[in-house]
Amino acid sequence: MFEDTTEKLARQLEDGTLDLVIASGSKAIPNLARHSLGREALLLLVPENHRLARRKNIKWSELAVEKFLLLHEEHSLSITVRQLLAANHLNPELVLRGAQLVTIARMVAAGMGVTVIPQMMAETEFVKGCVAVPFAKPVPTRELTLLRNPLRAESKAAAAFREEAAAAFLNS
Repeated sequence: MFEDTTEKLARQLEDGTLDLVIASGSKAIPNLARHSLGREALLLLVPENHRLARRKNIKWSELAVEKFLLLHEEHSLSITVRQLLAANHLNPELVLRGAQLVTIARMVAAGMGVTVIPQMMAETEFVKGCVAVPFAKPVPTRELTLLRNPLRAESKAAAAFREEAAAAFLNS
């Protein structure tokens, strides 16, 4: 198992180092087969004592004064969040660009700002000290995809993993 940017993992698929990649927000990548696993909601992560922590949902317009913590620019989630901010006419102060969402969640818990996380992270212990607040409709989402190199034979293990990943996402 490896964690990295989609671009770096795609290169490893192409050279045969990896069999499969689960990616988010990936557009078509030449030479790679892409299978959509589905869409996942994005949530606002705030400290437990934040003014928005007890809200049923929030609107983007309510975030104009917030300080944001984001992943580095090349991460697909960061790209998606920056696109959402721009689409909602927001240009927040960025107080941190990090490499790991877990680190960013700890900084949110410490009161340094807010961030946007995928639904699957909201259900983990990594958000201790934080509250994940849903966005009002239209709810922002990200697409999860499974990438593979169609020029390479798919191993039995890779095929089984692909099937399990698709089934797990459908049942979540």
